[in-house]
Amino acid sequence: MKPLSVLTVLCVALVGCSEKPRPLAAQAALPDRLQSRFEDYCDETGGLGIGFVAWHTYDYRFRQYLKRTQDPELKRLFVLQNLHRETEVALDDLQKGIVRTGKTSSRSLSADEWEAARQRILQQVNDLAHYTAFTNYAITKNDPMDSPDPHLMFWIEDLREKVRSLTNAPGATP
Repeated sequence: MKPLSVLTVLCVALVGCSEKPRPLAAQAALPDRLQSRFEDYCDETGGLGIGFVAWHTYDYRFRQYLKRTQDPELKRLFVLQNLHRETEVALDDLQKGIVRTGKTSSRSLSADEWEAARQRILQQVNDLAHYTAFTNYAITKNDPMDSPDPHLMFWIEDLREKVRSLTNAPGATP
């Protein structure tokens, strides 16, 4: 009986003296514009089928629930998914030289609009690079199995190269 009580006291003492993990919010501040983008993506109403189309309604309700999270990694991943899609669509529209005016309508870009769209896409690509690297300093303990793969960053350089290769001259864009 005595060894069992000594073992119990020893276990309680060890558990009580162990290092407690700090909350994630105190470990790293969110990168610029991540919180505002996260809120914008959570509030997106899409095709306004909310209340008429079941999956639109459930998706919107889920995003409103998701908006209350304090997990920076979840926010980062949600923004990365949506920002990557948004950047690809904007890059495709810039390649075509159009601006969308509705769901199925578009018009040609003027030279000033083309340059503004190009600058906005470059900012989005820079944000993608920043948000992708964010997790590297959000984690306090480095595990050798979690080391970032340098080949994963090539997709950002591919996006930058696509933006650099574009020109606003008619017919010059591949």
